[in-house]
Amino acid sequence: MKEAVLDKKKENLGNKEKEAVKENLIEKDKKVIDITVMVTIIIISLLCIFLVCGYIYIKKARSNTQFNLIGKTDVVLEAGSEYLDEGYNAKFNNKDANGKVKVTTNLDVNKVGTYKIEYNLQSKFYNVNETLCRNVTIQDTTAPVLTVDSDKNITIYAGDKFTTPKYTAVDNYDGDITNNVKVESNVNSEKNGTYHVNYYIKDSSGNESSETINVTVKKKKNPYIVVSIANQTLKYYEYDNLVLSSNIVTGINGKTPTGTFRVLNKARNIILEGKDYKSFVNYWIAFKGVSFGFHDASWRSNFGGKIYKTNGSHGCVNMPYAKVRQLYNMVSIGTPVYIK
Repeated sequence: MKEAVLDKKKENLGNKEKEAVKENLIEKDKKVIDITVMVTIIIISLLCIFLVCGYIYIKKARSNTQFNLIGKTDVVLEAGSEYLDEGYNAKFNNKDANGKVKVTTNLDVNKVGTYKIEYNLQSKFYNVNETLCRNVTIQDTTAPVLTVDSDKNITIYAGDKFTTPKYTAVDNYDGDITNNVKVESNVNSEKNGTYHVNYYIKDSSGNESSETINVTVKKKKNPYIVVSIANQTLKYYEYDNLVLSSNIVTGINGKTPTGTFRVLNKARNIILEGKDYKSFVNYWIAFKGVSFGFHDASWRSNFGGKIYKTNGSHGCVNMPYAKVRQLYNMVSIGTPVYIK
């Protein structure tokens, strides 16, 4: 009986110890859970603080983003000109961000039209994606260059052949447009008067250029030369008006031929040769064959009077240097020569 009671007491004591151990374990678990919860709360709090601070920083950075174009947003440029972009200004929190700007465009400065230049600033970190735009208008306002291969004023004589002066037209945008030049002329080369040749060109952009050549048709000079052996004079006429008069020396003993002749040719700085002479002359104007003509005579100091009777030429008409030079520059091949 006593042993049964003793065993019962031991059993009760063992149960109490077990309960105490169990309670102690539960208490420890509660403490561990409490610590874990506190750590978790702290971590979550710190993370929230970090996220809030990050959000505030990013929001502040975004609010401090600067992005703008430098210069005009609308640009007008002449076709073919060089385009120089004025640039842009990009900053995050006052720090240079130009390197993050991407520029795209289809601009063609050689083609008329309106183009866009887009400037895009992106940053995932700052949550920025902004695009600015500049409009560039390429226009052609330059007139073609019309060039006429002629003086502005032309003078011809009635009956002369008139050829319309050649021309070229070059445009900064269209290139060579010579084939598009329109030419209008009312020149009548058979009738005295003032006429005009008009040149006109328009490029594909509507720019125009024009040139006018004035053509004056005059009565023929009808020039001629009269030589008087008796008076020892030479006279040159145009339009029946005396233009040049000079004393001369003709051939001794009637060696200068008389009659109607024409200027056959002209020459400079030649040597005249005969059986008994060889003479250099500066100006030579032939009127009969190769032996008779007008020329200077440097060996003479006087002309006119009766010189030809005792010291005449070999048949040519000797003239003072200054006078024959004038005649040489005025007279044309074919001019009539009357010697009497």
